[in-house]
Amino acid sequence: MHKTNCPVSQGKITYATLPDGTADVWIRKNETQLPESEEGPQGVEADEIYFKVTVDTVTKEEISADIDFWFDQLKEKEEGLNADYLSIETYRANKKKEISQICQSTVFAGVDISISSGTEHFSLKDEDQLNLFGKQAQLAAGSEKLEYHEDGNPCRYYSAEDMQKIINGAMKFKSYHTTYGNSLNMWIKGCAKASEIAKIEYGAPIPEEYQSEVLKDYLAEMAADKEVK
Repeated sequence: MHKTNCPVSQGKITYATLPDGTADVWIRKNETQLPESEEGPQGVEADEIYFKVTVDTVTKEEISADIDFWFDQLKEKEEGLNADYLSIETYRANKKKEISQICQSTVFAGVDISISSGTEHFSLKDEDQLNLFGKQAQLAAGSEKLEYHEDGNPCRYYSAEDMQKIINGAMKFKSYHTTYGNSLNMWIKGCAKASEIAKIEYGAPIPEEYQSEVLKDYLAEMAADKEVK
């Protein structure tokens, strides 16, 4: 960022298209009319940043609609860099990837489940989920005690009732986060500005218009459980 001084205001943005398909872009903030001196008018001073974009990737209209975001993201960066990475579609794709990774790691980290012996924690990595599907098959076959293990503890036998609670709790936990992540992606898809996408974080309450019917049912059930407790 640097200071610029001109006889008249240059406006908030200058977007100069070049023959190679890129554009030189200048954004200005904090414009100030300088006081006159003995020599006459001193012009207009402003904070200015300069960067480049690919015309087919980032339009002047996109930057203008989210100009504070672009300025704040680039004011500490090297001048003249290519800022295509701030385009809304790039931001959208990266945010969806981030959400997917967090959702997966949250599920893999597992869930606490209350059974007859107390509250135990169960990881839900892919192999754990496959093991639980196998336990469901054992239950369906009539097994009364089933071998399994809490995180960090040796394998032991669980009663059929406890094993069913573990399976139900684990699958519900995974299903909720999968459903939540899906609605979060719908929210990201509905954003019109990169600045809106940047504010979305995993765990944030999702606006009702982006909540799926399934997520609404989960949220209602969770709210009812809290009231009971």
